[in-house]
Amino acid sequence: MAVSNKGEIGMLMYKKTTALFLMLLISNHTFALDDHQMIAKTVQNYFDGTALGKPNLIKQAFLPSLELQFVREGKLVRMTRDKYIAMFKQGVLHDRIGKIVSIDVTGDTAVVKANVTMGEKIYTDYLLLLKLEQGWRVSNKIATSKR
Repeated sequence: MAVSNKGEIGMLMYKKTTALFLMLLISNHTFALDDHQMIAKTVQNYFDGTALGKPNLIKQAFLPSLELQFVREGKLVRMTRDKYIAMFKQGVLHDRIGKIVSIDVTGDTAVVKANVTMGEKIYTDYLLLLKLEQGWRVSNKIATSKR
């Protein structure tokens, strides 16, 4: 393309700069969507593992160091990942419906707010996730419930 004056050169540079900016914006947006999708898959493994009696799915979602914390009668209760997973026997179904309320991602960390409905009771989980070589994993979980 032959350029005959400074105005055309400026317009050409503007178009190239705008195109580059849009490509970077789209690629960053796509990356963020991919992270959200991978996080949602990890959380879905937790939901499915607990509802469908598939402890291995829970193990895939949770880091071995995970600690679950909640308050019972005003006192802190702490539970290890393995103790929590032991409550879910292979093939035993549980009336649990999980739903992601929000996902907040910053770099290689994320916070997921999720609701888990069990009959009349609704649990709210706050899941802290880390992005590791093997993907997104829940590192800690705090929970509360209401009727």
